[in-house]
Amino acid sequence: MDRKAAAAALLALALAQPAFAAAVRPAGEQTKIDFLIGEVKKSDDVFIRNGVEYSGKKAASHLSFKLRFAGKRVQTAMDFVLGVASKSEESGKLYEVRSKEGHREPLRDWLLARLLLHEKTHPAGPTPGPTPAVAP
Repeated sequence: MDRKAAAAALLALALAQPAFAAAVRPAGEQTKIDFLIGEVKKSDDVFIRNGVEYSGKKAASHLSFKLRFAGKRVQTAMDFVLGVASKSEESGKLYEVRSKEGHREPLRDWLLARLLLHEKTHPAGPTPGPTPAVAP
């Protein structure tokens, strides 16, 4: 690789770095996001992205990647669900989930139902300061 190509590669890497920098969001919101990604990961349902079926583990990995890329744009669990975990950035198609029984629904609805239940069973306490985002 010549010097010009190497310099261009380093510049591209430096410019991409902020996109992958760890976001800082409120700890309670990060906990909710981690919970939602964990729900996807441990699920036996089939997750559908752009017409292709994925396991919960693969879907969770994809959502974690998208969350890291979204960075500071995602400050709340609702930001995560609506802005990251609902549709493909590439095609604009909604993500879906299909249960073992064959029930199919938008992933957004599946996540929102779990978020609502989590918030009911884990009421917010005092608001701690922001924490660095750490994907599961």
